[in-house]
Amino acid sequence: MPGTYFGPYDEQYSDYANGGHANVGRWPLGHTLVLPDGREYKFTLNDGTVEVAGNLYQGVAALTGHTNRAVTAAAAIDATAITASITTTVAAADIYAEGIVHVNDVTGEGYSYRIARAMTAGGAHASAASTATLTVNLAPGENIQVALDTTSEVTFTRNRYHQVTVHLSPPTAQLSGVSPGVAAADRFYWSQVKGYAAVLANLTLLAGLPVQADIAVNGAVESYKRRMQISSTGSVLTAGTNLRAQIVDQDGSDLALFMSVSVTTATVFDITGGIANNSPIVGVCIKANASTEFALIDLRIA
Repeated sequence: MPGTYFGPYDEQYSDYANGGHANVGRWPLGHTLVLPDGREYKFTLNDGTVEVAGNLYQGVAALTGHTNRAVTAAAAIDATAITASITTTVAAADIYAEGIVHVNDVTGEGYSYRIARAMTAGGAHASAASTATLTVNLAPGENIQVALDTTSEVTFTRNRYHQVTVHLSPPTAQLSGVSPGVAAADRFYWSQVKGYAAVLANLTLLAGLPVQADIAVNGAVESYKRRMQISSTGSVLTAGTNLRAQIVDQDGSDLALFMSVSVTTATVFDITGGIANNSPIVGVCIKANASTEFALIDLRIA
């Protein structure tokens, strides 16, 4: 299981070859490196692309055909494997190594189990065709707490640090950290999650204000924003009520776009958030630089 390694400066720039196949690293995925100044990194496996320094990375997006899947073989209490059908997409061997399988519905629902680390090829699970069954082995010490039957439904989730890629805008999976830019394709490396880091910036950042994963430029951050949307759910405005909306930039300055609407009939508006809701805060800007350059960010990636 992941632990914590208190290492020296320069360790964050190390990268490591695969230990025999693509899922065996020197430490478990998510193992923490803490430098003397408190900066934190997570042990991460790159995908087939060379890392880009100062870019924000994410895990692999969930697959619909591996979500909410029917269990095809009963698993008794204390069993150490789970078998379910998958569809649409092939599961290559060990892609779910060190990930999670959770029971999302019916018998055994509410329980989650860590999948084994693949110390040898196929140790977590064998490959499975796009319309086949996938059997995952649970990590040592993990075992089924409530017996599963063929009414049970499970979901397979990859480890967020397994074969990471530059974050899409907005992200399609949990963030994995900022790259120090040292890893060639298919290498293990340390991905920064806390402390000062140079990160690609889009648009204007302001020192002291939070930043989020950018929704327009892959791998970048932008100032944290709340976006307004209007749709069919939310607070009801009664007839005769005036709706006033004003758009301001991130430092509170009026952008001179003003709207006043007189509601003649009862109308429903939703102004709870918008397209940035799935773009999480990643830290606070310490030193702002120009757009498309690299700003100094105090990372706080959970």
